[in-house]
Amino acid sequence: MDPILAIAAIDRLATFGRGRLGVLLDADDSELRSTVLATLPESIEFVCIAARSPEAVAPAVADVLAARRRAFVVATSEEIGRAAEVAGAEAVIAKGHEAGGWIGEESSFVLLQRLIGRLRLPVWAWGGVGLHTAAACFAGGAAGVVLDSQLALTRESPLGKAARQRIRSMDGSETASLGGDLGAQFRVYVRPGIAAVDDLRAAATAIAVAEDRTQKLERWRSELLRAVGWSDPDRQALAIGQDAVFAAHLADRFVTVGGVVGAIQAGAIDHARAAQLESPLVEGSSLSISHGTRYPIVQGPMTRVSDRAEFAAAVASAGALPFLALALMRADEVETLLDETARLLADRPWGVGVLGFVPAALRAEQLEVIRRYRPPFALIAGGRPDQARSLEADGIATYLHVPSPGLLTLYLADGARRFVFEGRECGGHVGPRTSFVLWDTMVRGLLADFPAKADPTEVHVLFAGGIHDAQSAAMVAAIAAPLVARGMRVGVLLGTAYLFTEEAVASTAITPGFQSAAVSCVDTVLLESGPGHATRCLPTPFADDFIGERLALLQTTASSEEIRNRLEELNIGRLRIASKGVDRHPDYGRDPAAPKLIEVDADEQRARGMYMIGQVAALRNEVISMATLHANVSSGSAEALRQLALPDGPAEAAQPPAQIAIVGMGSILPGASDSATFWANIVDKVDAVTEIPASRWDWRQYYDPDRSAPDKIYSKWGGFIDDVPFDPVEFGMPPRSLQSIEPFQLLGLLVVKAALADAGYATRPFNRERTSVVLGAGGGGADLTAG
Repeated sequence: MDPILAIAAIDRLATFGRGRLGVLLDADDSELRSTVLATLPESIEFVCIAARSPEAVAPAVADVLAARRRAFVVATSEEIGRAAEVAGAEAVIAKGHEAGGWIGEESSFVLLQRLIGRLRLPVWAWGGVGLHTAAACFAGGAAGVVLDSQLALTRESPLGKAARQRIRSMDGSETASLGGDLGAQFRVYVRPGIAAVDDLRAAATAIAVAEDRTQKLERWRSELLRAVGWSDPDRQALAIGQDAVFAAHLADRFVTVGGVVGAIQAGAIDHARAAQLESPLVEGSSLSISHGTRYPIVQGPMTRVSDRAEFAAAVASAGALPFLALALMRADEVETLLDETARLLADRPWGVGVLGFVPAALRAEQLEVIRRYRPPFALIAGGRPDQARSLEADGIATYLHVPSPGLLTLYLADGARRFVFEGRECGGHVGPRTSFVLWDTMVRGLLADFPAKADPTEVHVLFAGGIHDAQSAAMVAAIAAPLVARGMRVGVLLGTAYLFTEEAVASTAITPGFQSAAVSCVDTVLLESGPGHATRCLPTPFADDFIGERLALLQTTASSEEIRNRLEELNIGRLRIASKGVDRHPDYGRDPAAPKLIEVDADEQRARGMYMIGQVAALRNEVISMATLHANVSSGSAEALRQLALPDGPAEAAQPPAQIAIVGMGSILPGASDSATFWANIVDKVDAVTEIPASRWDWRQYYDPDRSAPDKIYSKWGGFIDDVPFDPVEFGMPPRSLQSIEPFQLLGLLVVKAALADAGYATRPFNRERTSVVLGAGGGGADLTAG
């Protein structure tokens, strides 16, 4: 950034800003940092350092401390957070994958858990923070939250009309992370036809194949500086996050930055307090009663993992609801698995997970077997309400994966009542939205779109993606508090966490080698075969080969469809190698003596396997029992919520004499029915003084220019308001009551309404407990008695 422009912007902030102020600086731009810190006004208390590498943190923090400012560090990874702690920073801001601009791979939900558990510094959350997820941050131990894209449509936002229109129409899927192959991700708004974004995609691919990493990052940074801007969204890349989807609702309801901040702050406390009272994830909750299980916990279907009856039995014995993953199994395999499970679990509840998008013939095969065994539950990934209704007609309670708020609205209208909301943090195939963004929009959608006359207890919601322990479950409980208050049933769906259980290996769901790889996990990678087709797994030799092949294919003339098909071919059989340690015999089908599957050794398993796993794998490092896992998620989350320190009420600390800010005005004045007209009259020098209108009285009967004349008036001039329309029904008043009400009181109602609207409070909530009304009235009942 141009130092002159930066200093000018900071000077404006210092001149017009109130309260505690700060600036955000790029750790890699030492020249700008030196210039800014040397001229920083005294009123600027905080300096936030955005670092893209741990090495850049120490010198930047040292400069800030030398300038005697408070240093915060924006961390997109644990390594940067640790560097901030060592360097002497006061706090760390965990910037998640869903935020705009420079980001890392981990979402706010996961990164917040990681940093709070491993750093001694206060941790703030940046990315995915909304009315509901702010409560999750508070419940998880965050010191505060950061808002940026969420405020894009507030009254104070400097964005132009075109950018505002783009953001207002968002549903959360319109941004993309670029530069993943460079290890330097940057999130921008995307849609077809934005040349700057297309150029950035092409540049990222071209730069990725270069040899020198330092040179790669410098070139990438230069490309971004050239392309990113805010004035023209058709020609520039907007650096906004997925959480910009919250902007329209927040601006429509709360109008100003102050209104949004106040609402999020109050909502976090209210959600947490409600979660404390309800403890929705304890054993015996409304959802667990509906499921017939001890806990409101569901084991999610995991391809090539949850395909063992013994594994399902272990989950059920530990008090949760197990789901078998049928994936692409043929009818005979489904028959064997369901028969074993039905016999082993007897009268305990269990379910099947099916894919709604498999070929019709295969789906028909699977459904025929399912209908014969009639498991109590089913879960359809990529399914539709009509598919769920078909199973429910056979007595099988069916959940649907719902990946977007638009689909939720349609599904609710179509009668669906059981939903899974799974964020991008999960293992295996991932959707576009992170848990925070998805969950916040879905909670809002359920509260807004659920039919008024329908029974809320029919709604069953499972939150998934990044949940694995007491802390993460407490965060979910806080988000879900408004749903529980409406009578809806909520629970959690776990997947990756089960890979860390003793029973996962004992039941042969996975091999010891798979579990060992999971325990040693420090991060995950996404293998993207094409737009909308990405798989989360461990970083292994196969993952490296996949990424290398993808980059090579991108440099050819192959179409996107050809590239996707080639990369999908690489995936075939890889998960089975990782989870079961077996591979298809190369001669199977040609040699009658060849078995279908052969074992592979540990080295080959590690080298060739694709270990599908969620981001929470990096947060776990020990093997526990399923009983311990379930108790930690259930009773552990309730205890975590009980430990939250909540304020009893608004703080009433003694305040110095107040500085008064007039934020709204309403008026009905002579010649001006509203404040805008009044100000215009002043500018235009309009004289609103007139002779007494005949509609009031005939002044000629009372007027005498002689001031000493008895029982006369010596002025025929005055200021008189025009007729004012008044709708009594709007204020809940019977129309016939108007004839006995002093008109001044009615005008007072209209003026108060106008002042509230002018301040932005006509349609948004405000703190009524801290609102007072002072009304002064003079005169008598002249207007009432006159007419």
